[in-house]
Amino acid sequence: MSEGTVVAGVRDLLPVLRERAQETEDARVVPADSVKTLEETGFFRLLQPARFGGLEAEPVTFLSAVRLIASACGSTGWVASVLGVHAWQLALFPPPAQQEVWGDDPAARMSSSYAPTGRAEAVAGGHRLTGRWSFSSGCDHAGWVLLGAIVTDAEGKPADFRTFLLPAADYEIDDVWDTVGLRGTGSNDIVVDGAFVPEHRSLSFTDVSRCACPGHEINKAPLYRLPYGSLFSYAITMPIIGMATGAYDAHVAYQRDRVRAAYGRRRIPTGRCGSRRPRPSWIRPGWPPPTT
Repeated sequence: MSEGTVVAGVRDLLPVLRERAQETEDARVVPADSVKTLEETGFFRLLQPARFGGLEAEPVTFLSAVRLIASACGSTGWVASVLGVHAWQLALFPPPAQQEVWGDDPAARMSSSYAPTGRAEAVAGGHRLTGRWSFSSGCDHAGWVLLGAIVTDAEGKPADFRTFLLPAADYEIDDVWDTVGLRGTGSNDIVVDGAFVPEHRSLSFTDVSRCACPGHEINKAPLYRLPYGSLFSYAITMPIIGMATGAYDAHVAYQRDRVRAAYGRRRIPTGRCGSRRPRPSWIRPGWPPPTT
């Protein structure tokens, strides 16, 4: 399987995702069949380390695939991007964490919620995590979750911001996602009640910011030396660009098929950007005047 094969597979899947778009919004979650077919294209392996069967693809390939998916179904594109980019972040974690997630199941996926709305208490061997985290898109299709929390020192002052990795057995999903926009993303709340997170399943954002993470010991590809913001930021904005592209294409297609009901239901001739009507004779040249 190559990067080009993945993108081609995603492109072939677009009509199906487009047909399921309304079903996705009505169900408030991406259908399991859509996630399965995306997995079969190899999409979720694009940013995964090669040692676990991933492709270590160019970020542009991943983002291009996200744009295609979102052009057919905004919610599916959003969830695919979020779940897909987490493979890159797990590659930065200590090797034991990567082995724990992907060792027995290379197809394992993670959702996330990074806002530090919960509490992390330092204990022997790791941290104890408690709280509620919102907007965990695609959590119904993930067996793990990445949660952000601030770790305090002995005086209760913020000492570190870390990302904690928890298996599904250590948290609950609270179904609260009932929105208008991106309704099909299933971005529900994650609730944790005193779960113990061993040290190897947390990652300091200080290390991430310095591009000096424990995972670099085994994942040496340039992909994993990219700054966090240069990849994660686009993983959020690219679905929006894809949605806009899909909306534009749908508008143009609709305009091409329009008919004039008042004139014998004749089709309206259109060019690439829609119809262009001649300037009415009563509008004199130069009018309206340019604005400043």
